Amino acid sequence: MIYHYGNVKVEETDSNMISPEKGTVVFEVQPADATSFAVTIERRGEEFINTAKTLLSQKVEDPEDFDEFLRVKAETILKKKYG
Repeated sequence: MIYHYGNVKVEETDSNMISPEKGTVVFEVQPADATSFAVTIERRGEEFINTAKTLLSQKVEDPEDFDEFLRVKAETILKKKYG
């Protein structure tokens, strides 16, 4: 699935990294003016943690808002797949 956040394209990967045990979702992030990078969101209990949060501050304009956007998308994806 492809999402857009301003001028940033975000694509959910088809890798085998999504699992109910680990609770992870990997996104490929393609900013219009920076190099593409991957972001993994991990479910830890009821929390969703961005493992690349520091990288966001270097690559996107509103890192905190973008982090929230990714965590909400990951939560939605995992709940649809695994409940």
